[in-house]
Amino acid sequence: MIMEEGKPFFDAWMYELSDEQQALATAFGERYVLEAALEQYKRCTHTGVKELLYHAIMLHSLTLVQQHIGWYLTHGIVSVEAAEDVEIAQLAAVKAFVPYMNTAVEGLGLLIFPDYNSPIARDYVAFNQQDDNENLHAAGPLFDFRTTGMPRAKL
Repeated sequence: MIMEEGKPFFDAWMYELSDEQQALATAFGERYVLEAALEQYKRCTHTGVKELLYHAIMLHSLTLVQQHIGWYLTHGIVSVEAAEDVEIAQLAAVKAFVPYMNTAVEGLGLLIFPDYNSPIARDYVAFNQQDDNENLHAAGPLFDFRTTGMPRAKL
């Protein structure tokens, strides 16, 4: 319809349809990733990894639904009653994922390269007290999540 109004393709695409195109690309990407994750979950034979995948997929999926709950309600895909329960389910999924958090972090394999990690993975308080923002080593060694393993209390 926009093209029928005689507007140049570039203008229509960039100025009037950009949000729709980005939303479509994001939705396609999310679906592609979710389908691949579910396929890996189905084929996984390691009990511990399968549990981790289950909780990661559940948390990710519920977070996506919660982020777009207004769209689902507007289009009649989710009932008002179900929408009221999404946030509760998402918070429960966060709580259920916490015991697997360290395993997930270690599984990413980045901890074997200490210089790739930011000060937040170290003693960020010590880092912020020094003047040289490029001196990552002022933050000390990497946080050893295997020895503490518990989330910190709110500051």
